[in-house]
Amino acid sequence: MKRRFRYCVGTAGVVLAALCMIFTLAFAQNLPRTGGKVPGPVAGGFDQVHELPPGGPAPRTADGHPDLSGRWYPNGAGRMLQVAYPVDPVVFRQFDAKAMPEEPPSFKPGLPAKYTRRLPYGICDQAGTPSTTLEQISQHAPMELIQSPGRLVMLDEYPLDVRMIYTNGRAHPKDPDPTFNGDSAAHWEGDTLIVDVIAIDERLRVITGVDGSGWFPSDQEHVVERFSRPSKNYLIYQVTIDDPVVLAKPWKSAPRRWSLAQSPNDEWGEVFCTLNQEPEEYKRITEHDAKAKGK
Repeated sequence: MKRRFRYCVGTAGVVLAALCMIFTLAFAQNLPRTGGKVPGPVAGGFDQVHELPPGGPAPRTADGHPDLSGRWYPNGAGRMLQVAYPVDPVVFRQFDAKAMPEEPPSFKPGLPAKYTRRLPYGICDQAGTPSTTLEQISQHAPMELIQSPGRLVMLDEYPLDVRMIYTNGRAHPKDPDPTFNGDSAAHWEGDTLIVDVIAIDERLRVITGVDGSGWFPSDQEHVVERFSRPSKNYLIYQVTIDDPVVLAKPWKSAPRRWSLAQSPNDEWGEVFCTLNQEPEEYKRITEHDAKAKGK
């Protein structure tokens, strides 16, 4: 078996950097190739992919709340989608940009460049809140939710991340230590789980858009997430980010839909990103791959 790695090179040459950029852009949300008909059968049956029906009412837990548990994909198909195949854009997208547009972030005038600097090619995405969930609009990786009394476990396949959201009425500590996932305090408002997040590490770059654009937060960043399950096959995730140091006004995402995995054989996969900016590290990886192919 082969491990799945994602890696792009930042300093190993202009050509490799360009290839890395092309690879990254190929996974952009709302950019599936739909023109033309592919001759012959399509691998994976992507030409037969359709939008899932609601699937009936959402299951509920013993306390009456919607059960958010499941393996979820950031599209309407209930499976991993690849933009190289002719998938219907309606199935592919997380939200309708015309009906529910997302405004770009509005930054404070004269904001220091340290907050809006871009990451160089070759640096892997950092797992954390809310970037890990929001960036799947372009990365397309699934997440798995496990709901039990008092907490919601959130597992992200890429970048590998484990997060505990406590739903037992727990309040924020008075002086929490900053972490990449921050400190979460959750409660239910009707059928929507509201997750209030503070103490997010300033080194985590906030990634929100299709093109990977984002910014670095201040220590005053405040995130509010909303999870709802309107039907069996769909989960809705929406987030509001407030940062009085960086943002002129809070940024709010569109309600982004996720679909329930449909195959009983759909299992968790490990996708590990390597930090290989140095040419010697890239050489070592390529030599390893070449030897593996020769076996």
